[in-house]
Amino acid sequence: MADTAGVGAAVDAHAATSTPGPAAWRPLEILAGLLIGTLTVLVTFQVFARYVLNDTPPWSEELCRYLFVWVSFLGACVAMRRAAHLGVDSLVVRLPAGVREVLRHAVTALVAVFVGLLVWQGAALVPAMAGQRSPSMGISLQWVFMAIPVAAVVMLALQLRALARAWSAPGLRLGVALVALGIAAVVVAGRTLTVSPGAAVVVLIVTMVVLIAVNMPIAFAVGTACVVYVLLRGDLPLIVVPHRVIGGMDSFLLLALPLFVLAGDLMNTGGITERLVGFARALVGHIRGGLGMTTVVSEYLFSGISGSSAADVSAVGSLLIPAMTRAGYRPELAVSIVAAASAMGVLVPPCLMMVVLASLTDLSIAALFMAGFLPAAAMAVFLLVLIYVQARRENLPREPRPSAAEVARACARGVLPLIAPVIILGGILGGIVTPTEAAVLAVLYALLLGLVIYREIRPRDLLPLLINTAALTGMVMLLVGTASVLSWIFAAQGVPRLLAGLLLGLSSDATLVLLVTILVFVPLGAILEGVPAMIILVPVFFPIIARFGIDPLHYGVLVVAALGLGLFVPPFGVGFFIACALGRTTVEGAARAYVPYVVALLLGLVLVAFVPWLTLVVPRLMKL
Repeated sequence: MADTAGVGAAVDAHAATSTPGPAAWRPLEILAGLLIGTLTVLVTFQVFARYVLNDTPPWSEELCRYLFVWVSFLGACVAMRRAAHLGVDSLVVRLPAGVREVLRHAVTALVAVFVGLLVWQGAALVPAMAGQRSPSMGISLQWVFMAIPVAAVVMLALQLRALARAWSAPGLRLGVALVALGIAAVVVAGRTLTVSPGAAVVVLIVTMVVLIAVNMPIAFAVGTACVVYVLLRGDLPLIVVPHRVIGGMDSFLLLALPLFVLAGDLMNTGGITERLVGFARALVGHIRGGLGMTTVVSEYLFSGISGSSAADVSAVGSLLIPAMTRAGYRPELAVSIVAAASAMGVLVPPCLMMVVLASLTDLSIAALFMAGFLPAAAMAVFLLVLIYVQARRENLPREPRPSAAEVARACARGVLPLIAPVIILGGILGGIVTPTEAAVLAVLYALLLGLVIYREIRPRDLLPLLINTAALTGMVMLLVGTASVLSWIFAAQGVPRLLAGLLLGLSSDATLVLLVTILVFVPLGAILEGVPAMIILVPVFFPIIARFGIDPLHYGVLVVAALGLGLFVPPFGVGFFIACALGRTTVEGAARAYVPYVVALLLGLVLVAFVPWLTLVVPRLMKL
């Protein structure tokens, strides 16, 4: 999962997520970070109460869910302050400077309008929920729904502040005027014209595509397009938008997402990556092309701990790209190996995209996690063979064969980090803990290693990590919330049924759906990035696969693999962009060296698509 803000600004936005804001916004960041810490403590207490005291308080899960809603909205504010919301600027950067300025101000104004609507309708929703009480704690749900107008006020202040600072800038007035004309046109059309539901859906899709193309953050583009749909229909209240947004966020399952992110950050900061790389190097470093193979093996190991593609490419790439270039690898080749290995590593559990996919479908997280191992291994084999062939052709050096004592030391250093995936997967598969509880155990284990055993994490490092986790959580969860409105509209208007009819009209063979999935998900995974593309596309494609006899688990792994590959496909894939920045190479130069690796990954993806056994054998053996 990429935690960056767009294609052209990927690395800058990635850095921004780790940079504190001005003192005026520091209390907001601290509050969001402390809420993540509080959630971690609460889930830890829940695990302790269930397995030690043998008595889980009925209010604990409910409180965690409600605090998660608050941290999602406050984290979205932090992400907005840090310009970390996902956007696509690949079209805008090619426009003349004057046009870019107008569009930038127009987007700022339109985001302000959308969050202003959330303030208005969110405030109307709060008293409407006052009479409803939570089942366990008996508190009024108005305290939960109050997160919408509170966070929206903060985001509105941020957008108005940006507009005020640019008040004399050229293009501002024209951008604001364009937004005003667009709003007026939609309102007038909704009040004076009879717009059919089908036509409103078409306008929704066109609006969403246009807004994403002009670099409006995807969460706000999706939300704004849904508002346009509601206004055009005329028979739906606007209050449905914030109500559906908060409904999409209220999930104990999705609470695993920030906990896995936090665990990955703690492990990366705590020196675990370096120890895993040393372990992989001892295993394959002496083979021709061994450093490249070390990268693939390290990604397979580290992906099983971090759960985040951005963490994978940043952590492993920062260690091994310099090592490969010093050993005689061309920088472009080193970047290509890291990018390809990270694309493969998306399938290794725990995978954040699998957590989101499970929340969108009825699939089991445990089954998804187990289903990803063999497909990832198959893609890794393709990469290892390619690296070996290239190493022989370019006569790349091999490292000295380590002695038995050196191998033993590397293995000893790697044992403790490798226990982390055992804790995560063993707990989930054994039915001992839920995925969310397994994630908090991973956080506790990472704290034990980083703070107590390795002592590479200092207490003062914890708050910045918590704040970064809150910002990433807010960015993803706001997208989940607005996309839940979109999914509701698509389901209500039968969009999946129409797509199924179109495909069945061409062929009833499952091959067509699998090929269409690859052709759609890979490029959109590059343009929209993994999670946004999944949230938009899965509600459309998943309901139709039963008609073609495709196993949902097999299809889910294919979707994750295709989106993971898309993240690292140049020139739009953000993961590839980060790898190029780490290797100090141009995207154009590295892309040429990367072509064989894309071919190898595509061959692996085709294997995953058309050999279901590869995906299903492990879950079936484990009766998941």
